[in-house]
Amino acid sequence: QRLYAQQHADGGWGWWVNDKSNATTSAWVVFGLAKVREAGFAVNEDVIQNGVGFLQGQLASPSRLKNAPQANMQAFLLYVLAEAGAGDESRVVALYDSKRDLLSHYGKAYLALALHLTQPSDTSRIDTLFSDLNNAVISSATGAHWEEETRDWWMWNTDTRSTAVILDALARLQPDNALAPNVVRWLMTAR
Repeated sequence: QRLYAQQHADGGWGWWVNDKSNATTSAWVVFGLAKVREAGFAVNEDVIQNGVGFLQGQLASPSRLKNAPQANMQAFLLYVLAEAGAGDESRVVALYDSKRDLLSHYGKAYLALALHLTQPSDTSRIDTLFSDLNNAVISSATGAHWEEETRDWWMWNTDTRSTAVILDALARLQPDNALAPNVVRWLMTAR
């Protein structure tokens, strides 16, 4: 009920009730509501649809994406929209085709998840994203993890979070990937 009450007229949510709508905050709320709905609980569909509308308005053409944080945000938004049942296959493919190299590690994991949800038969692109991730993994005695080149403050990201997002993608899309147990071990050590 609090989330319903705090939704703004534009369909989004702000950091605080009186703040303007924020794409990251709004995406997390839509993601949470979609997961609650998926778990079988009643969710006001108008609230989700208004949130989806706000997120769709935050999508940008890949040609406008100039840095990793912008590309990562688009990958996350596309993933959340797919989870909410409003996936956009053409935008997911366009982001992959034109900005894959700009994405951080966790952005590639979100894009792989979005591809799987919007076009599950597109195993070639998904496999390429996982190949990129496999090539970037850092293995040590404490396990396997990923380190981003720069910190993405706007997406609330850390290397630990990147590693957890990638593990989620591995568990869902490549459950037999040999890296997974070592990633779990690294996360257990990092906690």
